[in-house]
Amino acid sequence: GYPAVWNHILQEEVQGGSGENDKNMKILQINSHYDQGGAARIVACIHRKLQAEGIESYVAYGRGRKSEETNVYQFDTLPEVYVSALLSRFVGLNGWWNRRATRRLIAYIEKVQPDVIHMHALHGYYLNFYLLFKYINEHNIPCVWTFHDCHAFVGNCGYFFDCEKWQTGCGKCPHLKNYPTSQFFDFTHYMWENKKEWFAQGGRKVIVTPSDWLTAEARKSFFGKYPCVTIHNGIDVTNTFYPRNVEECRKKYGYSIEDKLVLGIAVGYRDPRKGAKYILQMAKDLENEAKIVLIGWNREKDSMLDGLTNVIPLLSTQNTEKLAEYYSMADVFVLPSLAENYATTALESMACGTPVVGFDVGGISEQLTDRKGIAVKTGDQAAFTEAVRQALDSVKKQDGRLLQGAELAEIIRKENSVERMITEYRKIYRQLL
Repeated sequence: GYPAVWNHILQEEVQGGSGENDKNMKILQINSHYDQGGAARIVACIHRKLQAEGIESYVAYGRGRKSEETNVYQFDTLPEVYVSALLSRFVGLNGWWNRRATRRLIAYIEKVQPDVIHMHALHGYYLNFYLLFKYINEHNIPCVWTFHDCHAFVGNCGYFFDCEKWQTGCGKCPHLKNYPTSQFFDFTHYMWENKKEWFAQGGRKVIVTPSDWLTAEARKSFFGKYPCVTIHNGIDVTNTFYPRNVEECRKKYGYSIEDKLVLGIAVGYRDPRKGAKYILQMAKDLENEAKIVLIGWNREKDSMLDGLTNVIPLLSTQNTEKLAEYYSMADVFVLPSLAENYATTALESMACGTPVVGFDVGGISEQLTDRKGIAVKTGDQAAFTEAVRQALDSVKKQDGRLLQGAELAEIIRKENSVERMITEYRKIYRQLL
């Protein structure tokens, strides 16, 4: 069938190495942010690598920090994003506002004249879905769309958890208060109908997801008529995420080599999906056994730490060097998300030589196969705590039950490098043209 053909294309070696014809390609990526957080870091990686390989690459993004990099354009203003967020939450329609900003984006597309538009996360209060897709469909522009979550084929949710209404049309949403929140009205069926009409028009689209789990879900959705393929996320394993000297890092940040160190990272702990409560309970259970370092802690949640003596909360950092040092010196990285696609943080940790413990949701178990970590039943606190205990024990004894250090890093280096990811995307760009 259609998808099988595409998987075959991806698995084939590219004829003639890097493909000289690619030099004439123009690629424009669209995302909510640039180089901030998981998906946005992937966007930046692709952009920089394409440019380094002599391909004309552009990025248009809606919100977040301003970037001074070449060919990177921010088309929304902060007030527009705030107004859109307010209207989305109040009215319950997400992706229906930001008309002026989206017109600026369309003007940018007109100026750049890309051969392929590569879309990422379109939700985030920065875009008008109808205007963008009307333009793309009318001009028949070839599109690659990377799903970093489930939002594109669900009425409104980023993740649908155990709900299956998205397969038939949403409505009476059980997750209305999850991001992107609707305070009062349930327009999920209406949004699903419109998304189906706008998003699944035109023939020249390829859907990419980072995990086999999400690829299988996308094929069940109204995107099933398009080729849906898996390309694992790549990270910078050469210059950024590689194992540092554990002893030196621990000395630098004030820990001894004997300390059992558990690391958790989150963008704040406001979102229940991120599972902060499981980390805190685990910290309590391991009070006399381990120290728990939490990067990206939100100070307004300090009351949650009352009575916990072994938790070290640190503010969020965009300093990847510092992150890599923390990943390297930790014994175990924990990922207690209740819904997840293919976690970039898990890749970063393993690339620095540290195994991962997480819940068996989405693509997580795919990431932790072959002794790279432990995935336990979702929401099972006792199993989660016990897995962390076992992982700490294994790493300290170096008993081989879990891979660690250079041996673990080498696997990620082979399977999840930016180079490998870009090679696969370039095959798809070429096929679309």
